[in-house]
Amino acid sequence: MQSDTRDSSSARKVETFASLPPSANSLPEGSGQNTAGSHSEPLTLKDAVKTVRFQDFTQVHMYPCVRESFLIGIAGAFGTGSIRAIFGAQIPKATNWAVGTFILVSWGNYELCNYKRTVEKAQMKRVVEVMDLKKAKKMEKENELDKKREERRRKKEEDDMKLEEAKRWGGWKFW
Repeated sequence: MQSDTRDSSSARKVETFASLPPSANSLPEGSGQNTAGSHSEPLTLKDAVKTVRFQDFTQVHMYPCVRESFLIGIAGAFGTGSIRAIFGAQIPKATNWAVGTFILVSWGNYELCNYKRTVEKAQMKRVVEVMDLKKAKKMEKENELDKKREERRRKKEEDDMKLEEAKRWGGWKFW
């Protein structure tokens, strides 16, 4: 009896996945402007934690701007903690200042770096557009020059043909 339920549930899964929506770009029913779609049950923190992988933490230094931000944060934390300790603050207090400085400086530098990258991408896109425009104008100008050259060549050939014709008759006139 239990094998029958397994077979019927697997058959339902196949039927569910076999029927494709009319358009892959269409949103689920009732989703409105939300591209995440509608969920029957609310998402929880537990669901969010399940999406985090250990690999995310082992490769964090490979993400853009992170390494530089961490290094600057460490330098700022070391400087702030050292200065607080030198000027008489207790070690736990100096450490708290160092950790706070690390977090603020790392976060600030990361955001600044991302902003610079965004601006640089926009500038590069603009440069590519300008280069494409210049290339199109240059091609248009070359096409115009080619047409003028062709026109001059054709006119010269006509003049040469008339001159040849005049030489061939040798100045003969029938009248």
